[in-house]
Amino acid sequence: MNLQEINLLGIDVGFSDSRPTTGIAWSLSGKIDAARTHTDWQRRERVLPPGASFTLIAIDGPLVSQNAPGEIVRTCEQILSRGTFQKRCKPGASHFGTGLKLRQAAAETARQFGHLGMSPSFENAVFRETAIVEAFPNAFLGVMLDDSDFGAGRIARGKKFDHMYERVVASGRISALLEVIAWRNQALIDRMEADRDHERRAALVCLITAACAASGKATSIGDSPSGWIWLPPLEAWADWARQALEMNLASMSPMRPMPAV
Repeated sequence: MNLQEINLLGIDVGFSDSRPTTGIAWSLSGKIDAARTHTDWQRRERVLPPGASFTLIAIDGPLVSQNAPGEIVRTCEQILSRGTFQKRCKPGASHFGTGLKLRQAAAETARQFGHLGMSPSFENAVFRETAIVEAFPNAFLGVMLDDSDFGAGRIARGKKFDHMYERVVASGRISALLEVIAWRNQALIDRMEADRDHERRAALVCLITAACAASGKATSIGDSPSGWIWLPPLEAWADWARQALEMNLASMSPMRPMPAV
């Protein structure tokens, strides 16, 4: 699939009722743009390119099957919350509290945008009707960083994502990742270097998640009942992240089916 010839969409959900906490980024045949808006469809629709449909959509929010019980504990969250991941880029639990509210917001976002998907679902996508995958920008960035990138002192609360984002972009790792998935898009790199808005930055990472999934090279972690988190190809992971993943998979109970990666 030529990533320069298809349309891709990345969405950072956000779930504030009053503030514009949704980030949306898109690639239309390789042309990149992004916007920040609210959670309602009326205002989200206004910022989208008119009449566009998308080969693949990546949403930053917990996505589970419509038949899954609300209290289901997600395998992908368990795998990415243990060991070294725990302090570096773990997801929050989405079966209670704020995590459950985010899961509900993600489901609503998938409902809003589902009609814009132009491709049928594929293996490890949550919904049968359209190709929507789950992004998790913190882990997407985190697994590409080296041990030394996490030893830079205490990071202020709420600033971890931007810290990781800036290190990944400045180090050239995004450029290297785009080479791995055969998407040589300088406009995307330029936009990521220039953008200072938190929500748009997150949406741009979701957009790259969509590209990785469309390329067929992404790493998907999870299982069918509780959903999948999509991350960069394993060859783009730092050594510590690959080792942590192997250890966490090996520690899964032998009574449970081994999650696919």
